[in-house]
Amino acid sequence: MRAGPPRDTPTAVRRLSRALRMDLVRSDRGAQNLTTFVVAAVSTILLTRLLLALTGYPQIGGGGSGLHVAHVLPGGLLMLVALVLQFAYVGRGPRPVAALLGGAGFGLFIDEVGKFVTTDNDYFYEPAVAIMYVVFAALVVGARRWRRRRPLDDDEKVANAAHALVDGIAGHLPASHREEALRGLDEVGDEFGARELRALLERVEPSPVPVPQHLEHAWARVQEVFERLATSWWALPLMGVCLLLQSAGAALVAAGAWVVGRGFGAAGLGVVVGAAAALVFALAGLAQAHRRGRQAAVESFQRSALTSLLVTQVFLFAASQFAAVAGLVVDLVLLGLVNADLERMRTRPAGAPQRSQSSTRTAPKSPS
Repeated sequence: MRAGPPRDTPTAVRRLSRALRMDLVRSDRGAQNLTTFVVAAVSTILLTRLLLALTGYPQIGGGGSGLHVAHVLPGGLLMLVALVLQFAYVGRGPRPVAALLGGAGFGLFIDEVGKFVTTDNDYFYEPAVAIMYVVFAALVVGARRWRRRRPLDDDEKVANAAHALVDGIAGHLPASHREEALRGLDEVGDEFGARELRALLERVEPSPVPVPQHLEHAWARVQEVFERLATSWWALPLMGVCLLLQSAGAALVAAGAWVVGRGFGAAGLGVVVGAAAALVFALAGLAQAHRRGRQAAVESFQRSALTSLLVTQVFLFAASQFAAVAGLVVDLVLLGLVNADLERMRTRPAGAPQRSQSSTRTAPKSPS
């Protein structure tokens, strides 16, 4: 069980720790749900700006009525729906849907940050892109450091299995989720409650995939495709080359905008910095493939894809909406391949040969 501060900690520090302790139990799917949230938010921003550019930036409620329904309002409604799903229902079922709707709503909200920080409500305020980047980068980097700093404790794994049992008692636990919970209990040994939970989970009758989890089911199908592609011999060099081309293409778009006199200041600098960082990560991955192995290379590719998605494409939108949306699609595909390859390697037993995923398929997982 988790303990409080060490006994040799000063009394004042122990009291403060107990006073501030919220007894939060981390979810084993927290990283996946946060990734869904961020990807949905960034995709919503880019697609919204593309749609507005193609339609000439129309105003809902305009035409002399004196009203303007900003898209921050539907964004707030989507975030409200996501919160209600979390407040009103128990179990894991609503979380993938809440992450998707909440991310889309937050994307619509923060897309108008330029209006919130300027006296003239300037939607095109250039530093707004940097504000968006800082928010998303802080979310992703903070979540990764939080999980890597301390893996789930045994009691947290038991608590997550109990959370899955909630769905099972209600008759909404698919077989894949039950097997995943049982595997988590296998890792904790004789932790308090593990044996009892296993007995209850084994008695639960698996159910078809319920409606709230169809999103997760669709993600699982997409992930299966990525897993099959990731096992190909050409997957690693292809990911590296695509990341290099992605970075070079973004830099060329930025240079082209500058040459034709469409300089875009801070946004242009953001494209160059993001493309350079993504390029360095991609080159490092190709170099590490021979020195440190496939996993180190793919982890570096993951950093490159995330940098391109969360930095380069956001700033690139100021130069070319079409190039940014195309880059978004490429980044999402590459990120799916990278994450599938990492998951395959991390779940393979130590010393096991790298076989095709068709012969060592794992249970479907939520998007990562």
